[in-house]
Amino acid sequence: TGLKVTTVAFGSMITSDGSVIERAIDMGVNYIDTAYGYQGGNCESMVGAAIKGKRGKVVISTKSSAETKAQALEHLDTSLKRLGTDYVDIWFVHAKSRAGQLTDERLEANQIAKKAGKVRFHGVSTHSGHADIIPATIQKGFDVLLTSYNFSMGSSIDPLLEQAKKA
Repeated sequence: TGLKVTTVAFGSMITSDGSVIERAIDMGVNYIDTAYGYQGGNCESMVGAAIKGKRGKVVISTKSSAETKAQALEHLDTSLKRLGTDYVDIWFVHAKSRAGQLTDERLEANQIAKKAGKVRFHGVSTHSGHADIIPATIQKGFDVLLTSYNFSMGSSIDPLLEQAKKA
């Protein structure tokens, strides 16, 4: 993608104080991750307040687990409003674990959002089902993959991540 993000990112899912996000940005963290559903939407609003006046310094990602094109695009518009920006750098199809969950309808929503300039890159976030979802992410042409990873998964996930990197 050409995006350059810091090794340490700020996942805002359980953040309760926006000043922590502001401090992270001031310390050089440039990747801030949130989602439509985190804290009932309050998380995106908090991120929006924290990045005010700093939008050019940060890479912002948000996510939606919406299944339909209409609902996904509605979620995106709400997310943009909450974040106080007219685009996000990465928009993820959120928390999917099976290839069948990456529907053509949802892919169409992502393509519409990219063409409209509301999304620079689109991706898939996953916590499980790596052997099924990662190849589907590649096959469907998503730009970015956000996946769970820990030391015990290496032998099963490393070859999948290598495939993603090549793609």
